[in-house]
Amino acid sequence: MRILKRSDKAEVPAPEIVIDPNVIHLGERTVKVRKVPVGQWRELFAAVNMLPELIMGVMSAPAENRAAYLFAFIEHALNDVVQVVSVLTGFEPEWIEANVAPDELMAYFTAVARVNNFGGLLKNVQGALQLANLQTGTAEASAE
Repeated sequence: MRILKRSDKAEVPAPEIVIDPNVIHLGERTVKVRKVPVGQWRELFAAVNMLPELIMGVMSAPAENRAAYLFAFIEHALNDVVQVVSVLTGFEPEWIEANVAPDELMAYFTAVARVNNFGGLLKNVQGALQLANLQTGTAEASAE
């Protein structure tokens, strides 16, 4: 016995869902992560207290210890993270605290770091500082 496929039941392909890794959900709102312009960096510096030191600690931590560093980071820097997210998104800090879960904050913060290549920026700054130290050391040795 031969089974024939009915022509009135043609298969319709499922629509392709494209997920943009730069779109993050914060509470019920959706935010597109973008590059941070220089002017906004100035606002960020005014909004942070301990955050740069804590970020450096997490980024420079051995891979096997990063989770512990990350939890310490969250505990000590949550207020700073809320302020940074507020500056970058334009959302009020009170709204963020009332509506956004910590995992959403960290997902946004991580996406901002990735889009803005914070790791590369850090390496470039470290390289420039090392170069400046080498040049200063050479100049001091020449002066003696």
